[in-house]
Amino acid sequence: MKRILKKAGILLLVFLLGTAGTALLLNSESTDNRSDFNDAVFPEVMVDMNDTLINRMYGYAQPMQADFTRDSVTPLDTSKKLTFKVNPYDSEVKSFSYEIRTSDGSKVLENKKIKNLVKEDQYLSVDVEIGSDLRMNQEYSMQIALELDEGTAYYYTRVVSRSQVHASDYAAFVKYFYEACLDKESADALGSYLEPQTTGAATNYSGININSSLSEISWGNLAPQLCQEGIPVIKEINETTASVVLEYQLTSQNEDEETELYDVKEFYRMKYQDTRIYLLDFQRSANQVFDGTLPVYEDDGIILGVRDKNVEYMMNDAATVIAFVQEGDLWSYSPGNEKVNQVFSFRKSKDGDFRDSRTQHDIKIVRVTDEGDIDFVLYGYMNRGVREGYCGVCVYHYSNDQNVVEEKVFIPSTESYEFLKEDLGTLSYVSTENALYLLFANKLYKINISDGTSEVLEEGIKIDDFAVSDTGAHAAWIIQEGESAGNIKEIDFETLETRSLAPSSGQSLVLNGFMNEDLVYGIVVDGDVIADDNGHETTGIHTVRIEGFDGTLKKEYHQDGLYVTDITMGNTMMEFQLSKKTKKGYKAVSKDNILNNSKASTNTVSVELVTNSRTGTQIRLALTETPEIQEPLVVYAKMKNIGDDRIILDTQIPE
Repeated sequence: MKRILKKAGILLLVFLLGTAGTALLLNSESTDNRSDFNDAVFPEVMVDMNDTLINRMYGYAQPMQADFTRDSVTPLDTSKKLTFKVNPYDSEVKSFSYEIRTSDGSKVLENKKIKNLVKEDQYLSVDVEIGSDLRMNQEYSMQIALELDEGTAYYYTRVVSRSQVHASDYAAFVKYFYEACLDKESADALGSYLEPQTTGAATNYSGININSSLSEISWGNLAPQLCQEGIPVIKEINETTASVVLEYQLTSQNEDEETELYDVKEFYRMKYQDTRIYLLDFQRSANQVFDGTLPVYEDDGIILGVRDKNVEYMMNDAATVIAFVQEGDLWSYSPGNEKVNQVFSFRKSKDGDFRDSRTQHDIKIVRVTDEGDIDFVLYGYMNRGVREGYCGVCVYHYSNDQNVVEEKVFIPSTESYEFLKEDLGTLSYVSTENALYLLFANKLYKINISDGTSEVLEEGIKIDDFAVSDTGAHAAWIIQEGESAGNIKEIDFETLETRSLAPSSGQSLVLNGFMNEDLVYGIVVDGDVIADDNGHETTGIHTVRIEGFDGTLKKEYHQDGLYVTDITMGNTMMEFQLSKKTKKGYKAVSKDNILNNSKASTNTVSVELVTNSRTGTQIRLALTETPEIQEPLVVYAKMKNIGDDRIILDTQIPE
């Protein structure tokens, strides 16, 4: 209590600061008064399946590519009737229209407009009867359009005619299961669905599965309370099995009775047989939403809480500011000047809902300067603000001196986040010359942020044959076509210089990746790609080379009579198997690794696992600098007003 009163006294003296995504008072009282990040206005659309809501859909601001927007599948019975529920929130819905298209979106089979929506409690209800002759077991794309005062919002699901799929039974089971997990007495009945395996390891709530214990499935000592209810989303369904995803939010009280917030995502694979449901697979990840006002600061680190260990973070060269991403939010921490800053977030501090808190986006940190400025790229679905409902890429610059985030460029896409992250999660780099480099729709783009122009540097890139260095300043790929097919091409994004590596006669090259900024590739002798009895091919690498961009050979690795297989790449270490060649394939005989310590001496941050009796395994960022105080000032960045400028790229994936 003393800590809380002390903090409240400090925060009452602080001027109100806005945020990117949420404008918060520093004493945790919040109002969202920034015109560029106003409240979400798009309604939600759901399917009513025998009085159980399923397949919650979020609005898009523009028509999307049907074959690259596969958020859910809605089964149809022989009547081909569906009931939709619209949660309008504060928006007025003028009409509801829909289109049925072939799965690739190329042909419209049916379209209708419905103006009379029936008011039922907080929802608007719409009954749809599809008149088109749909083939059994064939997927079709359904686009729903809501006409609003603010414009048109588009929603997508796949529909498929399948008999006896038991969709409502699956949805009801998922609802029963997750609610029972939140009640210890009810959870006792879930034991028969689990396949527990004792490991002796501490509970990790970010990695619960069907092999976890009943205690772990029912949240152990966390004692959570349901904050935002989940609605089952069907991903795949047929006559015997179904895969369903559920997302919801929980809160938990720490030792000081302060509230922690958790985003939870669950995956269920089920089978309906003999009038009951069998659970074939279950996975759950709980991730804590970082809150800088909680007691998470230590002498040698900062507790990020329950989450996976793959933390997106970056420290500046002076080792005075660290930026990190958690659950779609960007934070920076400066132990020396006793400040933690929420740089970007779509979340509202209070009275929020799933529209502002869903994490169908990600953030890649590009650089952190010694002054504390941050360049970062956000890609995915934009929850609210002037970009609400768009999928795409935003480049932002945060000025630490002004405590302001400014949008530099916005590129809309007609792909959903599920597909965007495959490309943009691989490469999205901003050079010091203010150029953005993206791997987008099998093309390598350069976008000049200052004037909005763009050019394609390379086409026909396969993402499986593309690699990016630790900082993102270098990339390499295998050329797929033309006279140079099979060559490795490497580029420096700061200078735009390139170099090419060609195999010798009777050899081929494989691209393994990067260690820090050094390229790692393998030399394969013809005939050393062997298929086993099942047709699975394994490549035996004769020699591994590590080279700097200037061509300097940093390391060459070869073992007589053995081949390098099963490679795992890290920023500073490469692990692999040493295998013998046999008639039936490669047989592993030992393990080995190559270590690159060139960056270790300057790396002042490490990701550590710590345990807590209530929350189980937690993630901690270990720092070398000791803060002056354990309760740093929490501030929230403001968002600079933006226009509606955007850059349009050709994001159609080639056939």
